[in-house]
Amino acid sequence: MIDIHAHLCFPDFDDDRDRVVAECERGMTAVIVGSARYDEGLCALRLAGMHGKLFPSLGYHPTEGGGGHGRILDLIRKESAGIVGVGEVGLDHHWEKDPGRRKRQEGVFSDFIELASELRKPLIIHSWDAETRCFELVRDFGHDAVFHCFSGSAQLAEQIIARGFFISFSTQVLFSKSHRKLARVVPLGQLMLETDSPFLSPYGYLKAKGEEGRLRPGFDPKRNYPWNIGFSAAKIAEIKRVDVSQVLRETTDNARRVFRLP
Repeated sequence: MIDIHAHLCFPDFDDDRDRVVAECERGMTAVIVGSARYDEGLCALRLAGMHGKLFPSLGYHPTEGGGGHGRILDLIRKESAGIVGVGEVGLDHHWEKDPGRRKRQEGVFSDFIELASELRKPLIIHSWDAETRCFELVRDFGHDAVFHCFSGSAQLAEQIIARGFFISFSTQVLFSKSHRKLARVVPLGQLMLETDSPFLSPYGYLKAKGEEGRLRPGFDPKRNYPWNIGFSAAKIAEIKRVDVSQVLRETTDNARRVFRLP
């Protein structure tokens, strides 16, 4: 199992990060430690440097990235040999409504697209309520791109797939009808799994079904964890009417290939 997007450097994990990482190392094939701010990126680099199954990606959140993005561009250049992707980067029209600031987001995103192209690194794209515009901006990108936590339309998903890009499903597929519809559209060959930990915990979904006992004991159930992609894989297998082992095998192979993981 490979979680291609987990924020293990978020403060939510400050009290027990070592224990969470140890559990990942025991049960996961790999975890890509995503980042969206400079300090988070530094933490992701440190964490991955200490653990063989963790791999860092460096990015800049369009609304929460903090100060200027230039120092993150510089950090990506400096650490390019050790990172597996550029991201998360992109656009956010959910929180940002001002047309001028949305336009500035596009300029920043374009800088990261250009750098990822220069370094021949895959892009991990944040596209909340801006999926169509993100696709327009990366349509000519010459390398792999992954639409992280994609929430766009099935029609746009088909265009993304036709272009040869990838769509990553979070644990939202458990409790969101629209994400389950998307899972029918996206072929396994272009699908990946993520948790966006510590967000999007399946706890509420499982509790409503009386199945919260399926969660790993000893960990706060209201946080999400990389190993919870197992629940997503089972749901996608149910939707596609295939065995869960096939979902895990193909999504693992996709992640290994795109991010050049061992």
